Amino acid sequence: MINKIISNKINNVFKNNKGFSIVEMLIVVLIIAIIAGVISVVYINSVKSQKDLLNKAGAEINIRTALYTITKEIREASGFSIAASNQIKFSADINNDSTVEDVEYVLTGSNNNFTLNKKINNGNNIFILSNITNNDIFSYYKDSSGSALQTPLSSQDLLSFKLIKINFTVNKEPSNPSKAVNFSTVVSLRNR
Repeated sequence: MINKIISNKINNVFKNNKGFSIVEMLIVVLIIAIIAGVISVVYINSVKSQKDLLNKAGAEINIRTALYTITKEIREASGFSIAASNQIKFSADINNDSTVEDVEYVLTGSNNNFTLNKKINNGNNIFILSNITNNDIFSYYKDSSGSALQTPLSSQDLLSFKLIKINFTVNKEPSNPSKAVNFSTVVSLRNR
């Protein structure tokens, strides 16, 4: 008798249990897919933003290092032989060994994609910075209140200028101008 009662109860439970229809299951799957899609888009965008931020920070570090090095060496210059908007050549003791070296910075490339290299005593090119979009990185001034001198400087202006403005615009994605990073500094010559 107890077995019969338990058997009837179990049968009643399974007969009254309706479950989910296929339409309800499809709606749940669709909602989960939409939520997963939104989460993945947010995740992908955050990863892309982080990558862009790291690239920009890396470019800024490279520019700051280049500006620091060039500024330090130009301040110690004892004479200039070339002063153009994309090239500068001077004499200086850049490694403090009491020997004056000929130092040349020259911009090479085209189509808003330039590379800055350095030569010491007409030796091999030493890479300084790439992805430069402007080809006029050097400007020369006789004083802080005047306008820039016309480049390349004449032999007379090579002896009289006192300030150099260095300006870099770097962009690893030249097709996207909003990703450009710009830094500039003004160097006051010590040995003038």
